[in-house]
Amino acid sequence: MNLGNSGNLGNRARRASSARLNRMSHLSRTLPIKRAAHVYLVNDNHLLLVAERMDDGSIFYGLPGGKAQPGESLANAAVRQVRFETGLSVTDLQFVSLLEGEMLTGTRNECYANFGRFTANFTGELAPTDPEVVGTKWVAFEQVLSLVKFGPPPEVEERNPLIWIPTRDFLRGEARTYYPI
Repeated sequence: MNLGNSGNLGNRARRASSARLNRMSHLSRTLPIKRAAHVYLVNDNHLLLVAERMDDGSIFYGLPGGKAQPGESLANAAVRQVRFETGLSVTDLQFVSLLEGEMLTGTRNECYANFGRFTANFTGELAPTDPEVVGTKWVAFEQVLSLVKFGPPPEVEERNPLIWIPTRDFLRGEARTYYPI
């Protein structure tokens, strides 16, 4: 039995195995999960948006809502965050859609997103207590998407156009229950 080439066979097997692992590495990586919930609050064909100041100083308009705490349901996060960002109490929460998938790939904020969208009844006065919220605004349906700013900084998921597709569809009366990101 000639074992003279066994070293070469072992090296080739290791290289082939390494190549397979490199091709599969994207399948085995671990991403942090970002869970958030937002609510479409509607009054006379107007949608409530909150204005927040971004790190670059620009004003960003978004839906009321935000990150879920560990162990908190998306529905409970929606109720808590709407209260914090607007001062309004919401009841009769109704699920509209779920956005799910990888976001911000290749940036420091890369994550697996799980974002719920709801509608709800609301009571109270607009009085945000979130220090990041600089205002609230009822915006006519046809003007909502004109306030959305896409673009830099790229690591901000709110500026990703994919995040606004469910809102566009909701405003058109064409919301789907699931949106892969």
